[in-house]
Amino acid sequence: MTDTTASTSGTPLSKLADRPTVNNVLIFVSDAMRYDFLPDEVRKLGVTAKAISASTFTASSIPSLTTGLYPATHGVWMFDDRLPKRPPLLDDDAYDVGFDTETVWIELDAPDKPPLQINHVDTERTIEDLEPPFVNFVHDVGPHAPYGFENGVFDSTKEFFRTHEKRRPQLVSLYRQDCHNSAQRFLRLYERLSEDGLLDETLVVFTSDHGQCLGEWINGGRFGHGHPMSPENVEVPIVFAGAGLPKGETYDPLLSGVDVAPTVISAQRGEPPADVDGVDLWRSTPQPTRKVRSDVWQHLDVDVAGRAVELSVYAATSAWNRSGGYVFHRKSSVQRLGAIGYDNVFRGYSPAWLGNLSPTKALNMLSIALTSSMTYGAPDFSRDEAQRVIPSHLEQATHEASDAGLSDEQKTQLRDLGYLQ
Repeated sequence: MTDTTASTSGTPLSKLADRPTVNNVLIFVSDAMRYDFLPDEVRKLGVTAKAISASTFTASSIPSLTTGLYPATHGVWMFDDRLPKRPPLLDDDAYDVGFDTETVWIELDAPDKPPLQINHVDTERTIEDLEPPFVNFVHDVGPHAPYGFENGVFDSTKEFFRTHEKRRPQLVSLYRQDCHNSAQRFLRLYERLSEDGLLDETLVVFTSDHGQCLGEWINGGRFGHGHPMSPENVEVPIVFAGAGLPKGETYDPLLSGVDVAPTVISAQRGEPPADVDGVDLWRSTPQPTRKVRSDVWQHLDVDVAGRAVELSVYAATSAWNRSGGYVFHRKSSVQRLGAIGYDNVFRGYSPAWLGNLSPTKALNMLSIALTSSMTYGAPDFSRDEAQRVIPSHLEQATHEASDAGLSDEQKTQLRDLGYLQ
């Protein structure tokens, strides 16, 4: 990874861009891209920051990127949950709005794609469909497993790991190549803006919804995301480009995925939205004492003897700053142990986990499942301070789900991506 040549201690982006507003916004979300795998071809285009993803699960992270709210605030935990209404970022008659997921959820029609449903969007539109001033939200497949597939060619996660490379170095290499593949798709959009003379009037944001475990022993040899809530799963890039912003700079404060919506709304519409958890980076800077969060609650409703029973797969909350963070597990440790064991032995990533297993990794996975809290890095704030900024419990939102739930086609694609068994 190439070092950038300059840094900023947190100057508002509008000062760096030397302009009060922009006409257009492009948000490109590269699914499952870790901060430490950000390709240099993207990093060099603008101002790059390390951020903590709002969740380790796409269903919660995408609505955090569109609303500026943490999952415990907006209440979207699973793919059949919904926001109460379309978020302001995507709901303004003054702007042409596009939501593009062409490289992911490819087997589903636009109205059935979970990210669109979550945000109350029923039509998929790409940048080719839009006229300035516009907002274009792109959810790209990124380096999400299964690795190494060309756009439009897809295999199920479990079948991939069963029949393709199982050794960790080869899997990491395929993951890295997918990061570059995603970057190339982003660069095509970036270059189109430049060729059309729109780049200086467009705030471009490149980011991810969460990171990815790649078989590290500290994560119990886990491949994938969702669990455990660790730096590999929560540290993601945010690159701000276009809009006259300088290139090749780093932004020193630690950011959050919830900062994206208030920042781009402020840049485009002249004022930040009210009642958000994120920081408007266009007109202000984060407080030095700020701690950012990540929340996840994967759960299932199962039928037991004719009664609906909620099983918690993995639930955690956390608080972070640049020096480290604290993770607090929620819900039942017994259910967590069973779910993590089942997930790694039988679900989509299981051949990779079993193929790279060692006694140390197995013990670490057991410890992760049973422990109530974990500490990463060397946090310069106390556990009590962390407890004060995170939710004490996780609850289902009142606007929780669509009446019909997930269709068979949606379940099939979620299963292929490794989200469902």
